[in-house]
Amino acid sequence: MKAIKTLALLFIAATISMSVSAQTAGAKASTGSKNSSTTKTAPAAKPAAAPATTAKPAAAPAAKPAANGDKVDPTSQGPNGETAYVGPKGGKYYVNKSGTKVYKVVPKK
Repeated sequence: MKAIKTLALLFIAATISMSVSAQTAGAKASTGSKNSSTTKTAPAAKPAAAPATTAKPAAAPAAKPAANGDKVDPTSQGPNGETAYVGPKGGKYYVNKSGTKVYKVVPKK
């Protein structure tokens, strides 16, 4: 058992040291050699811009946050035309005249 632990520790240490040496060698190679010549390389060419895509079909208007923090649901309304909202758990409701949330909405016509 002790031999297995020792071998595992040696393997981990060897892996870490190889990783560190590979990173330092890569960093030295990326900085390039410092010689007295003034040769410059051209920058890499940039890829061409993607062509403009066609416009997507108009979807329902995006839900906007209301004064109470919930989002307005543009696809629904209350029974008397009240503004419908989407609650924190996804339920749809409207606010009646007394200020109470009523979770019963109908689709807009």
